[in-house]
Order: sequence, then structure tokens, then C-alpha cells
Amino acid sequence: MLSVMPANPEERSLPAGVLFESAFAHAAIGMALVAPDGRWLRVNRSVCELTGYSEEELLRIRFQDITHPDDLDSDLENVDRLLRSEASSYQMEKRYFRKDKAIVWALLSVSLVSDDAKQPLFFISQIQDITARKEGEAKLHAATAEIRQLREGLLKVCAWTKRIEVQGRWLPIEEFLTQHLHLRLTHGMSEEAVKLFGNAKPR
Repeated sequence: MLSVMPANPEERSLPAGVLFESAFAHAAIGMALVAPDGRWLRVNRSVCELTGYSEEELLRIRFQDITHPDDLDSDLENVDRLLRSEASSYQMEKRYFRKDKAIVWALLSVSLVSDDAKQPLFFISQIQDITARKEGEAKLHAATAEIRQLREGLLKVCAWTKRIEVQGRWLPIEEFLTQHLHLRLTHGMSEEAVKLFGNAKPR
């Protein structure tokens, strides 16, 4: 049974239904009542803002119609578990398609309300927009992967032995340049060195 405990004496004089209606309508997160077959029965303003649909439009469709296909099977499996009384509630992250076709991420929390005969009446769904968090996680993952790639691309050089580590093997620098970079070292002095020291006489 869903109950609301009033916070002060004035609120205690109000019917529980009035308090629930107020909490439902003005909740900062999305709240909805959903039929066992997925039809939206009631939605608050936050659900409309999240999905981009008006209340009238949502009441003509099912949640399946705007759920991302990659998340639909998991969502329906959770719904079936509630209907089979294998769980009292479930929570999952899922994607919805907005009316403008954009994808939004939501944290969905669902519980089932049944009658005295334990027949399912409707689901109570709380839907929190987590799109910004998921986008931040994606950017962090991409940055971490880039850093990992850069680290893997760095070469370890031993100045003392003049060798470079390549795939776990230490190769002489000349061999590395020849085999991996297709360069060849030439022995002798550079043109600049010749200009500076070419005419120097040994002592």
C-alpha cells in the first residue's frame, strides 16, 4: 500500500490522495503509472520534459514504443519478474527515444501495485534523467583509452646500452631504426661537425 506521511499538522488534515497528487505532479524526477501491458496511465511534468512528448501523446503509446531496442529485452525481463512475483521492484539504466529522436539516458525504478487478490493493477515508475552523467562517463572512458594508447606507444630507451624495448625485446638502436623505421645510420661527422672540427690537427 502506498502511503504518505504528512510533515506538519496542517498537512495531516489533508486527504492522503491529495498529498499523493501533489507529490506526483511536482516531483523533481519523472513519475508515472504504467499498465501491466506497458501503456502509460499517468505521467507527471518531468516525464513529459524528459521524453519531449505531451501527456496526451504519452497516454496513447506504451513505454516499449520509446525504449531503445538494446535496452528493451532487459526491461521486459524485469517486468516479467515483477508479474511473476519473483521480485518486488527493480532498477536499471536505460535509454529512451525523445520525440525529436534524440536519445536520453534514465535511471528507472519500478514497483508493482496489486489488488487484494494479488492481481497486478499498475506499475509505479520513477524516472531520473542521467544523460549528463552518462555523457561524462563516455568522455572519461574515451580519454582513458587515449591515454592508454599513448602510454603503449611510448618507447623505453636505455641510454647506457643504447637499446630500445620493442614488444618485450631490447633491440640495438641501429637495428630498431633499420627494421622498424627503415632508416640507416651513417657513421662519421655531420656537415656542421666537419665545419667545426674538420681542419683540426691532432695533438
